[in-house]
Amino acid sequence: MANPEDKSFHCELVDPTGKLLDCRATSVVLPAHDGQLGILYDHMPMLCQLGLGIMKVTPADRPPAAGATAGTAASQEAFFFLDGGCALVAKNTVTVIAYSALSLQGTGTEQIQALIETASKSSADPALSPSQRAHESERLRTLRKIAESHGH
Repeated sequence: MANPEDKSFHCELVDPTGKLLDCRATSVVLPAHDGQLGILYDHMPMLCQLGLGIMKVTPADRPPAAGATAGTAASQEAFFFLDGGCALVAKNTVTVIAYSALSLQGTGTEQIQALIETASKSSADPALSPSQRAHESERLRTLRKIAESHGH
């Protein structure tokens, strides 16, 4: 039986390549199709469509980094770039099924630059509908922000 003071829940992230995350978490922030969605312990059951953006997971079972203090919890957070899919929240479990996901921990310059180049080419495709072009442009803008924030 779980410790009543444990306010963590199960979180898993899956994309077409397989399972990218399977952990206990104390909070998850998702890019829903209509804005950011925050999830904590005992969140109401729901199903939501994902949009394009960053998923932030605060793991419950990751030990603090050496020399870390209570104020450095952000260093324990895991970040993922998501592009569409759905999330199911039920019985203190969050299951995220993404069309496309990329872990931002340990992601090299080459990977991010390759994604930026692909998005640039895709957004220039004359066969795209206006909504597809807008999506590719937003994807490109988000990837460029990721590259800037990671010093790539």
